[in-house]
Amino acid sequence: MEFVVGFDLGKDVSQISCWNEKSREPVSVSIVPGEEKFRIPTENLEQFMKKSMRLLKPYGKMHEASAVVFSVDEVEEKQTGEIRRMAMQFLGIPESRIFVQSRQESFCAYVVNQAREFWRHQAVLFDCEGELLQASVLTVNSRTIPAIARVEQEESWCVSVSGLQKEEKDELLQRLARELFSERPVSSVYLVGGGFEGDWYEESLKMLCGAGRRVFAGNNLFAKGACYSAMQETKPVEERGYIFLGKDKISYNVGLLTPGAGKNSVFTLLNAGTSWYEAKAECTALLCTEPVVEFLLKPLQGKEILKESLLLEGLPDRPSRTSRLRIRAEFKSVDRLQVTVTDLGFGELFPSSDLSWSEEVQLS
Repeated sequence: MEFVVGFDLGKDVSQISCWNEKSREPVSVSIVPGEEKFRIPTENLEQFMKKSMRLLKPYGKMHEASAVVFSVDEVEEKQTGEIRRMAMQFLGIPESRIFVQSRQESFCAYVVNQAREFWRHQAVLFDCEGELLQASVLTVNSRTIPAIARVEQEESWCVSVSGLQKEEKDELLQRLARELFSERPVSSVYLVGGGFEGDWYEESLKMLCGAGRRVFAGNNLFAKGACYSAMQETKPVEERGYIFLGKDKISYNVGLLTPGAGKNSVFTLLNAGTSWYEAKAECTALLCTEPVVEFLLKPLQGKEILKESLLLEGLPDRPSRTSRLRIRAEFKSVDRLQVTVTDLGFGELFPSSDLSWSEEVQLS
């Protein structure tokens, strides 16, 4: 039985969700057993981690979790490292099972795990927390295999509700919804955030429910979405039904051409949909013929496959398959790939030359 956990880390309030094997869906963790009190004061990250350990004890042992996903407002490399470090220290989870993703990706994961009719067209999220009302639009292209999902956010879709009366907020939400609905077909609408507590959006709700749209309200969407993502992390890449392409995700599959394994054989190093700062891989290989290493870069969208060749200039002349190479591929930003090849030699017969070759590929 898989035990996976999804966290939504908010600035002031956070939530936890874990997988329920019987219902085959995430369940929210309450701070009071038997009550629907899911909003947990975040305080600081260390205190939240310690509190999470206590709250999750009835559900499973944290150090045995197959995957744990943290959902945050904006994914940053430094913050990701800090979350991982604390999760390893206070939750006892190996780094390989810890993942950090944006709330956009959690929104996507939640919706695509609902009935297809909810995302057949587009899905709209209205998030009202604190003094801001913000909209996001999810589009899933199911004509590709795997499906490609994106979340769109525009600056004009983020508006302040500070100091507004009920009627003014209601009118503001209607105006924003009209703008979004006039430009696209929408299958479902999701209302999240503490700002939707109360009855101030009655007129807006009538409009949101029009044209056959399904409307859902709740405050645990991001945590449950993170939990769905955690379940996906337990599956092989080829079994995942969709790839989310956010602004921090690489859009190319990076492979190594391996002629010794047969015609057009490719060894996959990196998969599209990985956050660029996590997109690192290395392998060792034996050089068959010419002192050249070839990489294939296959975009998720579009048919043009790029081939990059790295000439191993100065590599000692050796018989076939007696030059062992360490090959590393690493993204330096979302569209900058660096490949590095190091000569390891071949035992005592052919010592390493200590030579290394590197090249940066611009994919923009």
